[in-house]
Amino acid sequence: MIPIKKFKSKVMGIPVGLVVGVMSSLLLTFIGTAIVASLLAAEKIGEDTIRYAVIIIHAISGALGAFLSVSLTKRLRLQVSLLSGVCYYLMLLAMTALFFGGRYQGIGVTAVIIMAVCLVIAFLPAQSGELWKKRKKAYR
Repeated sequence: MIPIKKFKSKVMGIPVGLVVGVMSSLLLTFIGTAIVASLLAAEKIGEDTIRYAVIIIHAISGALGAFLSVSLTKRLRLQVSLLSGVCYYLMLLAMTALFFGGRYQGIGVTAVIIMAVCLVIAFLPAQSGELWKKRKKAYR
């Protein structure tokens, strides 16, 4: 008989990984926004630096969500990373439509930042180094 190999790794499905990644991105966005608002209220930063702070918040949030999605699913790195970024971007658009009456400003820059960060996360090597390892060919 041929023994059946059972994998006991903790791999989640793609939808679960995406949900965890997008929710963590949104949570980090809310936390970053609260920090920037408190710094602005305490007059530690000026109103002209808010634009740069928002860019940094989007970049870090998108990177965290893509990293968590990729590390939880452990397959299809590029697709999962980009899909995580797209879902995060769509959630931002939905929140803009809901809370701000659909006044979209700077959505192109936000999309470029999120997709660029997700691409960087997708092309990072895996922790085990499996992307760059060379396998020895067996001679038979």
